[in-house]
Amino acid sequence: MILVVAVAGVLAGCVLSIVVGARPTSPVDAFSALFAGPDGGAADSDLSQVVWQLRVPRTLLALAAGAALAVSGAFAQAWTRNPLADPGIIGITAGAAFAVAVGTTLGVVALGSQALLALAGAGAVALVVLAVSRRTSDPLTLLLVGFGMAAALHAATTLLALQDSSVLDGMRQWIVGSTVGRDGGDLAIAAVGLAVGLLIAAVAARPMDLLAMGESTAVGLGGSPHTTRTLTALAVVILAGSATAAVGPIAFVGFAAPHIVRRFTGPSLSRMLIPTALAGAAITLIADVLGRVVARPGEVEVSVVLAVIGAPLLILSVARMRRGRPGAFA
Repeated sequence: MILVVAVAGVLAGCVLSIVVGARPTSPVDAFSALFAGPDGGAADSDLSQVVWQLRVPRTLLALAAGAALAVSGAFAQAWTRNPLADPGIIGITAGAAFAVAVGTTLGVVALGSQALLALAGAGAVALVVLAVSRRTSDPLTLLLVGFGMAAALHAATTLLALQDSSVLDGMRQWIVGSTVGRDGGDLAIAAVGLAVGLLIAAVAARPMDLLAMGESTAVGLGGSPHTTRTLTALAVVILAGSATAAVGPIAFVGFAAPHIVRRFTGPSLSRMLIPTALAGAAITLIADVLGRVVARPGEVEVSVVLAVIGAPLLILSVARMRRGRPGAFA
C-alpha cells in the first residue's frame, strides 16, 4: 500500500514540477515542450528551454536529494536507536555545509572537492553523534546535542561566508538549501551519492534488522555488529553528504519520511528501504513545487518549506514522547 502511494506521490510531484513555475504554463504546453526534447521543435522554443534547462534538472535533483536524505534518516534512526534522528536535525548536514564553506574560503572548491569536503564534514559530525548515542539512551539528549552542533556549525558557516564577498556570493543560494541555480555537476553528485549510498544501505539493511534484536542474536545468526554499524554509518554519511553537497543543508525529510513509512512496513529496514526513498523523493519534490507558488513571482527555497512543515511535527513527536506515547506519526 505505502509503495503504491509513494510511487503515486513521485509521479504527481514530477507532473507538477514540469508544469508549475514562475512562468504560468498550461499542462499541454509544458508536456509538448518536454516531449519536443531539449533542442526545441516545440511551438514555443523559450518554453522548451525553461522546461529542459530549469524544471527537468530541478525535478531530478529534488528526487535524488530527497531519496538520499530520507534513507539516511531511516538508517540514522536505527543506528542511534533514536526515532528523532535526522541528518539535518542532528548536525550531519551542517557538518557537510561547514566543510564546504571552509573549502570555499580557502579557494579549493571544485566539482569533485565539494563532494569530498561535504562527505568529510558529514563524517566528522557523524562520529560525534555516534559517540553520544553510545553513551546515552535518552533520545532527547542526542537531539539537544545535535541541535547545539548544528547551530554552532551554521553560525561558523555564516561567519565564514560574511568574511569574503566572493565566498558569500558563491554560497548565497547553496547555504540555504535549494534546487535553484544548480547545474549538471550538482545533479551528478546527488545521483552518484544516492546510487552508492543505496547500495551500501541495501547491504547493511538485513544485518541492522538482526542487530536490532540484540548483539548476541546477531552474532548467533552469523552477523558482525562492528561491520554492520560501520556500513550503516558509511551509508548515512554518503547519502547525507552527497545530498548536502548538491543542494545545500536540508532538514526534516530524513525525520518525516521514515516515520510515515514505518507505520505501514514496521521497523524492518529491509522492508522500509525502497518505500522510504520514494517517500522522501516525493516529499522533497512537492515541497519544492510549493515553494514556487506560495510567493509568486518570487520563490521560497525547499529547505524553508520543509522547515515550516517539519518543525511542528518534530515538536509534536517530542511532546508525545515526553508523555510516554508514540511519535507524531505512530
